[in-house]
Amino acid sequence: MKCALCRKEAELEVSHIIPKFVFRTLKKNSPTGNMRLTSEPNRKVQDGDKQRLLCGECEDLFNQDETTFANTIYHEFQAGTLTEFEYSTWLNRFIISVNWRNLYLDIVGFVSEGNLEPYKLEVLIQAEKVMREYLLGERFDTGSIENHIFFFNPIKDASEQFVNMDLHTVIGGSVFGYTFISDDYDSYYVFLNLQGLIVVSIINPAAMEEWENTLVEDNGSFILSTPQIITSPLFSEFQYLADQRKQAMEKMTENQRRKIIESVEKNLERFQNSKAFQRAQHDHRLKDR
Repeated sequence: MKCALCRKEAELEVSHIIPKFVFRTLKKNSPTGNMRLTSEPNRKVQDGDKQRLLCGECEDLFNQDETTFANTIYHEFQAGTLTEFEYSTWLNRFIISVNWRNLYLDIVGFVSEGNLEPYKLEVLIQAEKVMREYLLGERFDTGSIENHIFFFNPIKDASEQFVNMDLHTVIGGSVFGYTFISDDYDSYYVFLNLQGLIVVSIINPAAMEEWENTLVEDNGSFILSTPQIITSPLFSEFQYLADQRKQAMEKMTENQRRKIIESVEKNLERFQNSKAFQRAQHDHRLKDR
């Protein structure tokens, strides 16, 4: 089989599409120690999506940047202790590596299903090529593709539309990423939400696009107390995801609900100390304002 990155024939490894450390943390922060998919709310899952995608050599290309990202940013952000950090090219490489995986698989799906207009598919194919060449060291820039990082922290105030979306739970309690195309604005993105730490690769921005204090350059630093302001069609997706979560909750059987309640009651202290409980409290306080 051919490696998706270097395109050489090799024995492919079973690769995590989203790094494994993310799902370890998600389970650890869960009040029940389990994860559930929005598409299948009645089934517990123990790990994230894995596919035979990369050869061993290309898999190793990603490991160092993933480890640096996890230790420098991710774990401290999840623990609530991240206040600032410095970075170099490893942050761009990490963002490109995780978003490239989703983009590549989405392109395979679009081609297989034939459900995307050819000119839109061509935009994605060209972006995948740029990202792949960057990861392989065949080029030292990402062309017009911009990488951004956004830290979703507790919201102090919001409009009624957002208050009822339970954003702390929807964003902070989940892991997801995919390619998003806004037909209204002819804009293209690949993004990944890592429990409120959102990394975005903008392939083609909308005319009204605004990202303030989010841009990832070759070298730099972030101070989390600095406000980040975003105006983008991408964030309309979170309304959709909030609706999906609501529908998933409605599909959950009474038997599964009872099992979750029983699991929480067996270790009430764990639930009260969990991130899930904290997120629910943030959503509740926002509604009471």
